[in-house]
Amino acid sequence: MNNKNETIFALSTPPGKSAIALIRISGPHSYESVRSISTKMPLKSNIATFNELRLNKGEIIDQTITTFYKAPKSFTGEDMVEISIHGSGAVIKKILEIFSKKDNIRLAKPGEFTRRAFENNKLDLTQVEAIADIVNAETEMQRKQAISHLSGNFFKSSKKIFENLKNILANLEAAIDFSEEDLPKNLMSGIKEQIENNIKKIEIMLGGSSIGISIRDGFLVSILGKPNTGKSSFINNISDRDVSIVTNQPGTTRDLIESFIDVLGYPIKFVDTAGIRDSSNLVEKIGVKKAISMSGEADVNIIFIENINDIITFKEIKNSIFVRSKQDILGGDFQDRGFYNISSKNNFGIKELLFVIMDNINKKIPNEKQYISRERHAECLFLTLNHLKNSRKNKNVDLFAEDIRLALKKISNLFGNVDIEDILDIIFSDFCIGK
Repeated sequence: MNNKNETIFALSTPPGKSAIALIRISGPHSYESVRSISTKMPLKSNIATFNELRLNKGEIIDQTITTFYKAPKSFTGEDMVEISIHGSGAVIKKILEIFSKKDNIRLAKPGEFTRRAFENNKLDLTQVEAIADIVNAETEMQRKQAISHLSGNFFKSSKKIFENLKNILANLEAAIDFSEEDLPKNLMSGIKEQIENNIKKIEIMLGGSSIGISIRDGFLVSILGKPNTGKSSFINNISDRDVSIVTNQPGTTRDLIESFIDVLGYPIKFVDTAGIRDSSNLVEKIGVKKAISMSGEADVNIIFIENINDIITFKEIKNSIFVRSKQDILGGDFQDRGFYNISSKNNFGIKELLFVIMDNINKKIPNEKQYISRERHAECLFLTLNHLKNSRKNKNVDLFAEDIRLALKKISNLFGNVDIEDILDIIFSDFCIGK
């Protein structure tokens, strides 16, 4: 647990040369820590002020824009100061050195600013995770999903279920504490109807969980086929670098080789696999086994073939797109008899094939705008759903109430209301120092 009496500081922009760098200070001594080296510290909160930072002897360190935020109206909910300085390595080093020598202030731990915002009820846990996701977003789809979660869209929909379950539990407690004569008629039938409505809502949310997680982690596209059919050349081409070894010798690729690529704003994880063939080599046999296993997990399988007969060989693999490489030698239009011609050497058909892959992925995405983006969210909702379904079996009102109580506890873990210390340590360890 963080000590809220401590004042923390950190560089919140990447180290290195830049036009502007930002240093954050948060805690009870934040204002005084900056004022002690300032010539014109802001007198009012939320107003950016031109300020010179000086050493004790009056030597100017840098000209800055300084902003003071009075608690609770700050990101962390504490008194907070942000200093915009020139992004010189020497300036950054000097200012951080001054703060590190002060007795009433220390360097922040990774994610500590955001953790304090959470502990001061400025953010719920799903929004904390969204901040981590938006910092790590590499594609347009990841950015949109993270912003949606940061805006509280997922929080609002799940919070409605949480609040409804609280009301249900209150009514059940009343049913336990009071005689039937004192209760409204049809109370239990109304409760059961509400439970069914919540079950349907959770099932809809869970229905899009695989999509949301794929947007966050990347849709999986496996590259399969016999040896020497152009698989490795293809992944090298779209990666714009040599991620796989390309030789004329069959069986060069023996393990899974991944390449993360932004395709039209979608995060795609392409995986080059071992050439599928019978082999006596133990390592190659393991590679082939991995390739076949990967085909079952992939959102799309790109199967490289030598000729049209290979389509029959690999017909059992689902979600498949058949591709024949070496169009620069073999010729042919892009779209042929059930397969696509490409050339990784002269880029023939590469862009068109990426569009075909995206069309196949888009078919898997329902029209829902809100997706679950983390396994943790899916697990909380799944366990909540199980307890709600179990409540159907209990005719005894005490056992009925206990199932609802357990469901309420599970869904509250989404927001950090119950038993979250272990979760926090995992989440915040992924943050950078100044966030």
